[in-house]
Amino acid sequence: MAEARRLQLRAVIAWLITAAMFVALAGHALTEPVGTDPANRAIARSAFWPVTLWCFGWMIAFAKPGTPIGPDFGVMRFQWSLACLLCWVHIAVAFHIGHGWSHRVAWEHTKQVGGYGDGVFVNYAFALVWLADALWACIAFHSYLTRPSWLKWTIHGFIAFVVFNAAVVFASWGSRINFVTWFFGVLLAVRYLKRRFWAHRIESGPNASGSVSSPQL
Repeated sequence: MAEARRLQLRAVIAWLITAAMFVALAGHALTEPVGTDPANRAIARSAFWPVTLWCFGWMIAFAKPGTPIGPDFGVMRFQWSLACLLCWVHIAVAFHIGHGWSHRVAWEHTKQVGGYGDGVFVNYAFALVWLADALWACIAFHSYLTRPSWLKWTIHGFIAFVVFNAAVVFASWGSRINFVTWFFGVLLAVRYLKRRFWAHRIESGPNASGSVSSPQL
């Protein structure tokens, strides 16, 4: 358990450093004059980390009470919440540099890119739904784990749909390759680490001869 805690602490520190660097870069972008250039590279750069962290954090959808799937659920909640936070930073950068803080300009850009201006409301709903989900996981995790399956999969399915469209459908080929590489790389890494961690727990843990205990929430 002590080793698992150390691994968790290192992961949290690493993500905090990453977040601090990202927010610093985004803060620099927000100090630029308000503009209406949606092609500004700062917008694409600000989208990289939210999408990358989503690749790690969406595993929280499989979290169930009494079913351990990693060193600690705490890392999962942290990754999921950090990804949501950085997504809101990305939205702020996009509106500041690309849309001049104008809903009308954002609507026109969405129509130009996707053919349907009202799709911008889907983006608004996406940000609010993800924020509500992350807050739920942080504030009342037991309730979060025991919510109805239809609600869980509706929320995560909607978030995944929007992320997929943003990272694959409407992105450049370079962004598409990066997203697919990250997504499947994380899947393989999680599967490998899950097997290694729980094999070690079963062989050397206090429950080696019985069932594995639930993690502390």
